[in-house]
Amino acid sequence: MTVRFTGAMICYTRMRGEIAKEREGVAEKKLLVKMFGGFSASYGDEVLTFGRQRDSKFGQLFQILMTRPGQGFSKGEITKSLYGREEVEDMNASLNNTIFRLRKYLKTTALPREDYLVLSEGILRFGGKIKTESDVWNFERAARKFEEEQERQKKADICAKACDIYQGEFLPQLSNEQWVIEKSRTYQNQHSEMLKYLLEYLKEEGDYGNMEKAAARAVRFCPDEGWEIWWIDSLISLGCYQEAEQVYQKMAVQMEENGGFLTEKQQKHFQETGARIRRPEGAGEDIGKYLAESMPQEGAYACMLPGFSDCLHMLKRIFARGEVSGFSLLLCTILDAKGRPAKEREYCEKQSEKLLESFRNCLRRGDVYTKYSDGQYLVLCAGADRENVPEIGARIDMDFRKRNGGRSGISCGFLDDGTVW
Repeated sequence: MTVRFTGAMICYTRMRGEIAKEREGVAEKKLLVKMFGGFSASYGDEVLTFGRQRDSKFGQLFQILMTRPGQGFSKGEITKSLYGREEVEDMNASLNNTIFRLRKYLKTTALPREDYLVLSEGILRFGGKIKTESDVWNFERAARKFEEEQERQKKADICAKACDIYQGEFLPQLSNEQWVIEKSRTYQNQHSEMLKYLLEYLKEEGDYGNMEKAAARAVRFCPDEGWEIWWIDSLISLGCYQEAEQVYQKMAVQMEENGGFLTEKQQKHFQETGARIRRPEGAGEDIGKYLAESMPQEGAYACMLPGFSDCLHMLKRIFARGEVSGFSLLLCTILDAKGRPAKEREYCEKQSEKLLESFRNCLRRGDVYTKYSDGQYLVLCAGADRENVPEIGARIDMDFRKRNGGRSGISCGFLDDGTVW
């Protein structure tokens, strides 16, 4: 069974009506605003540029109003978004001035001469007689319908429409603004929930063609969110093993390079999906080329957590046979400025980049490391006894502190998994 994209049919019907109007010379213009993946605003063929300062306050005011065109926003809500982190003596006066500047700018555009900023009893909205369409507002309404709808087919149709609207991060050029951060997080969560529902529905229905398209699109617009797993899964179900393996290998390399990690559920899904990949029968030379390390790097070997676990299990078996003198499993934890385990994800991400450089500089080529959580890394040192752990940890910590200006360091300790070493 295939999902019927009813939203597309509606769009097609509207398009035919607009074409008919255009032939009659009465094509309806509309203000079209897009804020996913970037910002653009146009009226017919005319583009609203907002001057050179597209991140100006009056430009942001326009963007806030366009998240729900025609709907009301309290002045308090707007001032909090625009000036919440700034020291402004009179926020109300500042907002009135911003409204004046936006009114003035709109009069210079191709928009019909109207008063589009309607202010009444402390409530501001974008009005006027022209038709206004906002991708964000369309997405918000779709998300609301998704929560209200109970029938699976219709719910999947809504998801397909919403995911088609979502073209990436909300206003990425304003990603430092608090109001943008909050809305972006909300939209991202809503998109993830609806996309997951759509992918699960398509998989249950055996519609792997549309599942592949939806997953591939998600990877393009939402990198580093793990949608590659669904893409690989759909390709395998379609029998496209070579393409599935290419995506699988690319994802593995990116995870290693970025020091990224998957949730426990994603790890299991990733392993199960990878186990289903098959290759055509090949000669010994072809197999050897396939198994060769594509881009050997200096220093320790970086891998994802599942691969690290396999390395540990194999090394323990070799150790049990007496073929290796010993090994150590280390837990390295990033510390904050007060010397406590860091909790803030953004801080950990920045510090992780420096810690990875320390691993490459301080560990040997035969050592292996992986990311376990936001601020925790595991290091497997073959041939190193427990007594060597303090020296290894001190070496990594010293290098890391140099890269970090001495402001924070790491704690490094021997990790005992309960077995006899």
